[in-house]
Amino acid sequence: MFDDAAARRYLAGLAPAAPGSVRWLIYDQARQWVSVIDTELAALRRDCAHVLSTLPEEDPDASLAAAIREFLAEGADRAPHVIALSCAVLMQGTGDREAVFTRIQSGVMATLVESEAVVVRPVAA
Repeated sequence: MFDDAAARRYLAGLAPAAPGSVRWLIYDQARQWVSVIDTELAALRRDCAHVLSTLPEEDPDASLAAAIREFLAEGADRAPHVIALSCAVLMQGTGDREAVFTRIQSGVMATLVESEAVVVRPVAA
């Protein structure tokens, strides 16, 4: 289970994200904190659109979760790919890109990879 309080304590020690960027935590239950990434919002929009354009029509959510797990297994340098895939997970859930990007900009986002699910959500304030 994702621990919002622990995430907030961890983030409190970091400088704020740069203007025009979004901060994303990637958390794996087995390995604890994997990465904290600040990514430019314009680049994230582009990367997310690319991921959405390449999704298979059959079970895209399972495909996204599998890809996230695969990139995490390759190491922390693959975190930008995990963020783009996480953005696509959010898009699949709502279908409204502007609503998703408003949500992303409103706070720190987190991707939690559990054994049975991949959860993408904001870190609770």
